[in-house]
Amino acid sequence: MAVIFRKKTDQGRHPLSMEVSLLIFINILFLATVNATILIAISHRTGTKTYLLGWSLLFYSLFFLVYFLWFHAGWILRFPHFIRTVNPLMFLTAPFFYFYIRNTLFDRNGLVFKDSLHFIPAILHVLDLMPFYLLSYERKLELAKMFVEDPGTLNLYADGFVPTYAVDSFRILLMSAYLAYSLWLMYRYQPNWINPLHREALRNPLSIATFLFVLITFGYFSYHTFWMIEALAGFQFPGLLSFFTWVTVMGIAVLSIYLHLNPEKLYGLQRNQPADPRDISTVVKDLEKEGKATPDVKSSDTARRINELLTQKQVFLRQDLKVGDFAAMAGVNSRDLSMLLQNEYHKGFRELINHYRVAYAIDKLKEGYLDSRTLDALSRDSGFNSRVTFFNAFKKEIGLSPSEYWSRFQSGEDLS
Repeated sequence: MAVIFRKKTDQGRHPLSMEVSLLIFINILFLATVNATILIAISHRTGTKTYLLGWSLLFYSLFFLVYFLWFHAGWILRFPHFIRTVNPLMFLTAPFFYFYIRNTLFDRNGLVFKDSLHFIPAILHVLDLMPFYLLSYERKLELAKMFVEDPGTLNLYADGFVPTYAVDSFRILLMSAYLAYSLWLMYRYQPNWINPLHREALRNPLSIATFLFVLITFGYFSYHTFWMIEALAGFQFPGLLSFFTWVTVMGIAVLSIYLHLNPEKLYGLQRNQPADPRDISTVVKDLEKEGKATPDVKSSDTARRINELLTQKQVFLRQDLKVGDFAAMAGVNSRDLSMLLQNEYHKGFRELINHYRVAYAIDKLKEGYLDSRTLDALSRDSGFNSRVTFFNAFKKEIGLSPSEYWSRFQSGEDLS
């Protein structure tokens, strides 16, 4: 594990500021560990996917909590055999975060057998550390005293078969790869969720959790980079190392607080609230006079997923949405999807997607979207890739062009 901050000054004195920092870090990480455990327990009980995020937070917070307690607070002197026992857990933080992103986007539950492949790096690291685990108690106690005196030596004298700095570098690169792939999945299937300027991203728990996970990974990656430069080239970066330590720990703290304060979003426990009169379901009812209302969806898992993709995740806002992508998110093949849409909605894929896009555009018109923006912008934000397609789909659904609808709405005409 990389050093987080130096325990002592060059004079060997332990400043009060370091004591305060250590106390703050330990308390933050202890609370984050407890909070993650509660999140896992509640999520398992309610059957939501958030337990995967809870495991990722638990591994992160436990890893750093143990490090500070053992080597900066000196607890490892009592139990020297525990040195390096939690290191393999850090190889699991990124996979479980990826599982959370994947299962949320594709509405999957749990893990499958092939997901066990993601645990191989952690298992290999356990095997790599076997020579160190088999050291005698006396040798480990001697090393523990050295690590407590100067935690920076941990990465120099606690190797397995592979040097610690190489293992840490590989782990951070692997974490970055998992994070990059998770971001790509969000960009491909829910681009609005990854755009920090989009209001939907600011309200979406998955987007906020992703941003905080990026912050944590950035802090850890940056710290390790500067530590490597310092260790191998002899440069000194005490201010930067301290800064990125705070970035990492504060990222964990904010993520833990957010999970604690938003249980109804993250556990899937929605509070009973009156329906928003401008909700898209209300707008869809406005189309009933045209015979275009969405029929009731049957209670099958696939139909439920399709309904969720359309009404909650609003995947129709993606301009590049293709039938194959939608089928993958719904968990069926394209042929079965087309049959199900005809049976349940009496529409083909493109017709159904345009139906929801038009309903979304009407919702925005009633909110006063055109008071400050253009019809071209509305067409793009509604998921259409051209103004012509937008106008044709709108007129097919409503019998009016968007501009005609807007004019009548402004004049106070009842369009319901």
